[in-house]
Amino acid sequence: MIGRSLVSAAALILVTQAGITPTPARLRAASAAAATRQDTVYAKQTSKGEVTLDLEPRWQDSVLVVEVTADTHSVDLTGIDLGESTRLIVADSSITPVEAGSLSGHHGSAELWFRIAERPDRFAIEIREVPDVPVRLLKWPAEEPNP
Repeated sequence: MIGRSLVSAAALILVTQAGITPTPARLRAASAAAATRQDTVYAKQTSKGEVTLDLEPRWQDSVLVVEVTADTHSVDLTGIDLGESTRLIVADSSITPVEAGSLSGHHGSAELWFRIAERPDRFAIEIREVPDVPVRLLKWPAEEPNP
């Protein structure tokens, strides 16, 4: 209930900031749009090492799109083949990307596209062959560290 109220409040703010009179129909449309955006983005996660990777997945039209940002001061990212080294793990299935951008230089970003039947609530992304961390496994939702 609180989440729905927050989405409705956000919709009201968006509609009024746009200079539009907030009618019930406009509020419903803005609320639906805000809820859709909220449902399609997952939390960004980071894997640190000689190459730091930030992964930010989003659900978009039957595709899980993962924005990968890499940062390093010691490795040329050109040799990292994200298409070959990355797998999406959903319910015991390992899925290769249908499309993978490439990295270059010392600071780069690329998108990975995984086509799957429905939006996953739980999944993991495994990345191999990135310098100094042989296997990186990031899970959504993020697991709480053990005390």
